[in-house]
Amino acid sequence: MHSPLNKPEELDRSFGVSRVSPEAGSICFAAVFVCAMSATSAVICAVVRGPLGSPHWFVFVKAFLLLAAAVSCVLVLTTRHRQGHAGVVLGVIAILFLPCLAWLDRVLADVVIYPILLGVVFVGIWRFAVLVRGMARPTLMLAVASGCGAGICYFFVVNAKGYATVLTPEQAVTGLQHLDTLFHASIANMLVKTGHLSTGLDGFLPIKYHVLSHIWIGCIGLWLGVTTLESYYLVAQIIAIPLLFFSLIAAGALLRRPDDQSPDSALVTFVPLLLLAVADLWGWTSYLVSESYFLSLLLFLFAMPLFAEIADERSPLRPPLFALAIAGTLVLFSKISVGVIFWGATGFLLWRRTGPTALNLVKLALPIGLLVGLASMVSSPDAGTYVHTLRLLSFAREYPRGALPNIVANLVLLYGAASLWLAGSPSEKRLAETFALFAIGSLVPAVLLDIAGGSAFYFANVGTFACIAFLTAYGVPAIERRGHWAFRPAIVLGILIAVGLATDEKRNSPGKLAAQFRELNDRVHALTGADDAAPLPTARAIAALLAPAGSLRREIGDGIKRVPGTQSIETLLSLSGGQTRHLAVFVAPGNRPFWTTYLDCRGDPFIIPAILGVPMLKGINPPEFKCARDIYYTTSLYRDDAISEASTDEQLCARASGFGLDTLLVLSAPREGRKVSCAVPQR
Repeated sequence: MHSPLNKPEELDRSFGVSRVSPEAGSICFAAVFVCAMSATSAVICAVVRGPLGSPHWFVFVKAFLLLAAAVSCVLVLTTRHRQGHAGVVLGVIAILFLPCLAWLDRVLADVVIYPILLGVVFVGIWRFAVLVRGMARPTLMLAVASGCGAGICYFFVVNAKGYATVLTPEQAVTGLQHLDTLFHASIANMLVKTGHLSTGLDGFLPIKYHVLSHIWIGCIGLWLGVTTLESYYLVAQIIAIPLLFFSLIAAGALLRRPDDQSPDSALVTFVPLLLLAVADLWGWTSYLVSESYFLSLLLFLFAMPLFAEIADERSPLRPPLFALAIAGTLVLFSKISVGVIFWGATGFLLWRRTGPTALNLVKLALPIGLLVGLASMVSSPDAGTYVHTLRLLSFAREYPRGALPNIVANLVLLYGAASLWLAGSPSEKRLAETFALFAIGSLVPAVLLDIAGGSAFYFANVGTFACIAFLTAYGVPAIERRGHWAFRPAIVLGILIAVGLATDEKRNSPGKLAAQFRELNDRVHALTGADDAAPLPTARAIAALLAPAGSLRREIGDGIKRVPGTQSIETLLSLSGGQTRHLAVFVAPGNRPFWTTYLDCRGDPFIIPAILGVPMLKGINPPEFKCARDIYYTTSLYRDDAISEASTDEQLCARASGFGLDTLLVLSAPREGRKVSCAVPQR
């Protein structure tokens, strides 16, 4: 039973288009699935946010438009008779980073971005209209229905994890926001608002971090017209996570040269999602909440078919190499762990393609080593911060759920690569060696190194995604050729749903999201001095969260205006006149409502940089609160005199002038502040 396009030659004659590629059905099905998933997520987020007051519904349309343009680019460029994958990779990268034009000028950005995105989407719709005529109607309905189901499922799963959630704007000012999101939003805000790589807790103290995802999300926030903190959940749930799944499916569909009979299009979508769900059954799902990781992964997966082209001596080398260099550099500056694995395998494959000589080894190792070294120096924290020592199986002993599923997946990838190497052509042997290096590069840090905080996951999990793409490319056609009765889209989808329901994280996600909503309601009541909130069972909490009218959400939105965090932000905006350039904020140590906003006091200093993108001066918690300072959120990097303490205007201005700041806002209480003009010395 096949559902890809039927008789492409007849389609060509009927509609006057160039010959469709054998992968057309698979990419078309995946495009519909992912667009339905993203649209569903956008609609649910818009419904939830409506009674809360922001953002405007058109923001969700713009976010979906960016996703649709990226998917359309892949659909158009891969469903024709393809000459190479380089154009696909470069096209997707260009579309994804178009919003960065807003960093230069928002008006100019809209003038350029809208015509491009709308034009690409229009061509994508036209191409889809041609292709869908060869797709059975039940197959199309299956793509739409399963995509909508995925959108609903991952809305709960992602938001239940409690990082960048649909309730983030309220959680940030009530002290409930996860510190990781505050930390990363502060970095992104400092970059796009001031141009400094800093958390902004005391001027512009520089830090080292892989910053591409921060720039990307911050720029999308500028283009969408929302705060950077809001853009974190918008980008993740409407753009990045659906696009991550699409890149995984596309990698499996495009990795190998197709046979005369291409696989069932629905299976090419459902099988990789099923394999990922099986890994999630016992493992971590950090790829859903780590912005730097999911950006690096989707770039890595979109670029994966380039490795097959370079491995094939019949293909020209220059176009895929150029695209691979662009994608690899972006991957490296998004997540060092993924970039190291990417460039290690790239270097080896190029060495095998150009000839395994000592001279070629030097020619390749030198530039790649310099690039990786430069990226590590500029954007990676000092090795001693995270890598403690060589310690066999430290990751597996301390974090078995994070380690063992990924170790198994990498061993499966090694076995699959070895099987392909033994039976394949010379080009397939080179590709098999590349995937073996993906597995080895993922396994070695996870098995040998003691990396703090379970960060070895971001090495080990790369091999898991590579394994899924590899098994999709080579396993699906092989199994389908056997004609087993169980290998049908409906059955695979049923197993996928069963595995999802068997996964604690997915099954319990509605309850966890309801608990967050209840906690927010209780916190607003506590901060505003209102009576205790009425008990809210899980079912009622979910209904109150998702109901379009949303009377309880409207009450929360009204209450949010009276909490100290919101009042502090409004006071600062009033004092600054909406301007954030050359400006710093000092929160007086006696401003207890501000310094007690967060249940975890480490979050208090990040409120202003994360929301406003304005640096603090002496922004570390006052000593009386005995708040811990740690390396992970950079507070331990600041000097001892960075704590908030009684200071004169002259002392504060002297400190501000050292950072080139000429205006100081002093916040004495949530509704009490003043503006101080400081003279900046001429340099």
